[in-house]
Amino acid sequence: MNKTIKFLGMALIGLSVVITSCEKDETIDEPAVDNTVKVSLSTKNNEIVDHWVYYSFETKGEVSGIDSSNFKTSEAWDIAFHSRHIRLNGGTSGMGMAEAYDASVVDWTSVKEATENGYTKDAFADSILYAGNGPTGPIMIGTDLNMVFENAFDFDANTHPPTYLANKNVYVFKTRTGKYAKIMLTDYYNDKGESGYISFKYVLNTEGGRNF
Repeated sequence: MNKTIKFLGMALIGLSVVITSCEKDETIDEPAVDNTVKVSLSTKNNEIVDHWVYYSFETKGEVSGIDSSNFKTSEAWDIAFHSRHIRLNGGTSGMGMAEAYDASVVDWTSVKEATENGYTKDAFADSILYAGNGPTGPIMIGTDLNMVFENAFDFDANTHPPTYLANKNVYVFKTRTGKYAKIMLTDYYNDKGESGYISFKYVLNTEGGRNF
């Protein structure tokens, strides 16, 4: 009888070890969450002089009803695009806190934290937008924009029409409300090969920290 009880006790211990071992083997690490948002704008941005396409990080969408008469006072947008130029809601372009810096050509996943310093605010730039041809050559006008993004697209004027190639730099910036984000411009053309349809990806820290 004692031998039977002893045998059953040893069996239960062995079974417990097997179950525990299986539970450990079945433990799977949770995959890292990818918060990257990928955007392909549906509005063409290069047909009309100084016509910008505005985008909001809060609504994750394009913003209508904004033009040269009200963009500086609107709280509905964070970033805007015209041709190869970009403006942010801050500095001379708006009442927000937006500003940016170029993290250069680095791997997207390697930019894990926004720097505290080194940002550039929007400013008025003279003779920077192409407004057609005149008797003596191209007519250029000024506008408010962020100079940090002026190299986001490599521009070749020797082709007809000119060609634009995203340089795939990572840019870090503050949004209108002061939250940190990183962004990469990925294309100047839509799936049909039509120009002026910007694509980009970004990660926004919605909690207000500097980590991505």
